[in-house]
Amino acid sequence: MKNGASKQITDQTRDSAFLEDVRKTVAGKKILNCIQCGVCAGSCHARFAMDCSPMQIIKMIHLGLKNDVLASSTIWICASCYTCTSRCPQGIDIPLLMSSLKNMAIENKVPAKIPTKPKFHKTFTEIVGKYGRMHEPQLQVALMNKKSPKELFKNARLGMKLWRKGKVKISPSRVNKKSDLEAIFQNALKKEEQK
Repeated sequence: MKNGASKQITDQTRDSAFLEDVRKTVAGKKILNCIQCGVCAGSCHARFAMDCSPMQIIKMIHLGLKNDVLASSTIWICASCYTCTSRCPQGIDIPLLMSSLKNMAIENKVPAKIPTKPKFHKTFTEIVGKYGRMHEPQLQVALMNKKSPKELFKNARLGMKLWRKGKVKISPSRVNKKSDLEAIFQNALKKEEQK
């Protein structure tokens, strides 16, 4: 916990099945191999913004602190840069683990401490499902909500600069084999329904 905060762990705060639920995910297969060396925490470029380090998240999973893990800002702040994984002596895929934990938080309707993050992930998935690739302007518009006019103009100026350099397209491009993409999404939906 941040700033050395500690809390008492009781049977009421633990979920004995949580560790096994995490181990059933692709990312959780090696989670018991963690030796708590701290390399992930020391390597993390986003650690300053997290309430718990990646190492602490793994320890909390071991302890069965499901609510604390799924409510943590860490799982949403992880930048998926893979610096931690590239340095982990046990080869634990921490970004993939964080992604699995985000999915669990959404499934369990655990509110995020960073309210825009679940919306970002859902919107991102919808856009990729529709076109087969990301269309940044559409994502930006979907996430604008309550931004001030000043912020909108700032983003529009940046968007125009990116458009002029060919980095962003006004209209979205689509993948060639939409049927393959639809099959992937249908398969993912079936797996979700089985849970």
